[in-house]
Amino acid sequence: MKLDLKYIAIAIASSGLLVLAGCSKVLDKDPKTNVITVTDTAVSVSAATANSLMSGVYTKYKGYDNGLEFNVFDRITNGDVRSDNCYAGGDNPDNITIDLFATNAVNNNVSRDWADGFAIIANANSAIDQIARCTDPALSATRKSQMLGEARAIRAAVYFDLVRIYGKVPVMLVPPDQSNSENLIKSTLVAQSSVDSVYLTILNDLWYARGTVSNVSDHPGDKFTVTKGIVNALLAKVYAAKSPANWDSVAYYCDQTIPGYTLLPDYHQLWDNNHKNNSEAIWELNYAGYGAGDEIGNWVPSIFIGSGYKKFETPTNDLVNAFNSEGDTIRRNASITFVDYGWSDPYWKDPNNFPILTKYNDPNSGINDFYLIRLPDILLLRAEAYVAKGDVANAAILVNKVRSRVGLGATPANTAADMTLAIEKERRLELAFEGHRWFDLLRTGRAIPVMNAQKDGAGAPINYNVQAYELLYPIPQTQLDLNPLLQQNTGY
Repeated sequence: MKLDLKYIAIAIASSGLLVLAGCSKVLDKDPKTNVITVTDTAVSVSAATANSLMSGVYTKYKGYDNGLEFNVFDRITNGDVRSDNCYAGGDNPDNITIDLFATNAVNNNVSRDWADGFAIIANANSAIDQIARCTDPALSATRKSQMLGEARAIRAAVYFDLVRIYGKVPVMLVPPDQSNSENLIKSTLVAQSSVDSVYLTILNDLWYARGTVSNVSDHPGDKFTVTKGIVNALLAKVYAAKSPANWDSVAYYCDQTIPGYTLLPDYHQLWDNNHKNNSEAIWELNYAGYGAGDEIGNWVPSIFIGSGYKKFETPTNDLVNAFNSEGDTIRRNASITFVDYGWSDPYWKDPNNFPILTKYNDPNSGINDFYLIRLPDILLLRAEAYVAKGDVANAAILVNKVRSRVGLGATPANTAADMTLAIEKERRLELAFEGHRWFDLLRTGRAIPVMNAQKDGAGAPINYNVQAYELLYPIPQTQLDLNPLLQQNTGY
C-alpha cells in the first residue's frame, strides 16, 4: 500500500520526552534530556551521505517544493494578511477568506501549510535518524553533533510555526516504521499533543541545538546555516510566545543573541540585494536567482509587484496611516509603492494610486533573500522584557536605537502601558511584511480588539467580527480524513 507521506503524520512521539517543566524561572536545560533513539545501529551511512542529508534538510526548508510556500509566501499571508498589515489582494479565494476570517477546513492554504510543515519535519526526522547512525570515521563527532543540532533546530522552528497556526498538532520525532504496510500505517497515525507538549518538544530540540551548533563567527557571510545566534533568537521568541511568557528567559536569550549582530546604517540596504547575509541578519533564507546552477530562485516577489494582474498582499489603509502618522517615510518607502496600474478594490478605490508591497523588489531574477529573524526583532523583544520587569528607561533605549536608524526621534512613551504600545507599533513598522505582525498580536492578546477595530479607507468599520476560536486555523479536512485520531479545533 503506497501512502502519500506529505499528507499524513510521519513519525511517532516519544512519550518519555514530554515531561512538563515546572514553574521556575530556569533559563536553560541540559540538552541530554532529549536523546535520539536509534532503532537499527547495524546500518550506518557514510560521511558523504550524512553531509548530503544535512544539505537536503536546508534545501527542503527553503526550496520550491515546500520551503518557499511555507517559509516565505504563506509566512507573509499568515503573519500580515491575517493581521492589520495587508488585505488579501489578488483574486485567490483562499487568501481572501483568510483575510476576512471566513476560513474553513477545506481552505487550500490551511491544507498546504500543514502538508508543507510536516513534509519539512519528515525530511528532518529522516536525516536526524540516519546521521545519528553514522559511524564513518570521516565524520567527526563534533560535526556529527552539529548536524544533529542544525536539523533539530530546523524541526523546532517548523513546530513553532505549526503550534502558533494550528494549536495542538501531532508530535513526530522519528521516521515511520517501514517494516511492513501495517506498521507504516500505524506509525503515521498520530494523535495531537497538547500545546504545552509541543512547546516542550520545541524547547528540547533547541536546548540540544544550543549545545552543539557552531558560533556565528564560524560562518562569515553565511546567515542561513543554523548557529548559536539563530538558536538563541528562536529560544527568545519561543519563550515570549509560550503562554504564559517567561520574560526572564526572553531577556536571557535576547542578551545571548544581541552582541553578535549590529544594525546596518541604512534601512534601504536591507532590501537592495547588495547586502545579503549582513550584520543584522540573524537567520536569512538565501536565494541566488534563476539559472544559478543548483541554486533556488525566489518567485514570491512576482506575486507582489508588477503589472499584468492584480497582485497579492495589498498593504492596508491602517498600515499606511501608521507609517504616515509616525512620519516614517524611510520604512514606508522601502516597503510600499503606490502605482497607477488601473486597479481598485473595496479598500483602495483610486486606480491611479494603488499600494503594492515592494520590500521584496526583484520579481524577475529571483534573487531576493528573506529574513526569518533580524536584529531589530530581538532588540524590540528585549525591550518588551524590560517593560515586563518595570524598566521603561532601558526599554526606551532599545526602541530609540531602532527608531534613530530611520531618522525618527525618541519615543515619547514614558509609562509601562504607553511603552508596551510603542514597542508594538515599532515592531509593526520595522518588520512589516516579514510575517511577524499577527503572531505579535496573538501572543500579546491584542488580535481580537485590534482586528475588530479595523476600518476601511473611508473610515467605515470593516466588521471582521473575529471570534476567539478563529485565532487558530482549522485542522485541514484532508488530514481529518486520513487520520481518525485527529480532532478538529473547537468552533470549526
